[in-house]
Amino acid sequence: MHRTPFDLLRLFLSLFQDMPPLSRALYLPGAVLLLSYPVLSVALGSENGGQAFATAFLLALAVRIGMGFEGMVRRMLTRYSALQATTFALLLAGGPLLVIALVDDPLWCQRMQSLFYVVIGGVFLQDILHGRATTAASFWPDEEMREHLPNLTRMMVVYNFGFLLLNETMIRVVDPSHWLLFWAVLPIIGHTVLRAMVLTVINLDAGHEA
Repeated sequence: MHRTPFDLLRLFLSLFQDMPPLSRALYLPGAVLLLSYPVLSVALGSENGGQAFATAFLLALAVRIGMGFEGMVRRMLTRYSALQATTFALLLAGGPLLVIALVDDPLWCQRMQSLFYVVIGGVFLQDILHGRATTAASFWPDEEMREHLPNLTRMMVVYNFGFLLLNETMIRVVDPSHWLLFWAVLPIIGHTVLRAMVLTVINLDAGHEA
């Protein structure tokens, strides 16, 4: 079935209606950030604003990584041995935290989020170039999703590089303290957009089959 760009946009936006309740895990890192940053700003003083920013971000990022660590290892086990998966997961989890701990610079925190999108988007792009959908299969392992994996792989490239552009735009147009608020709600925005994009892919695939 042929759809115009307006039809696709309307389909995409309609999927945001009647959203199911979101997991509390999406809120927790942002709550840690929004609570710790004001406290640290007062405790460290205005002359140490960068340190307060980086420390609050480090705490929130550690919570986010910790909550997602098990899922990251589980996905890596679909591609690597247990030792390799654990090693890669520890490097990916510990690397950003170590960098932020060593550098009290808000810009490094902001760029860390951009780097995340570059890495994940690059992995999916590599799958496209090699004609495979391995990474998408680790995110959507259910049998009924198998036929959608090629389009989901393409979608994830658009998703990650789209959010890369959004993050870079926010870095340039808002103050660092306002960017923290953006980062705090980013998991909720990302989850909502991703869900809508996945359902759009499924509906499009079903429309093509019809």
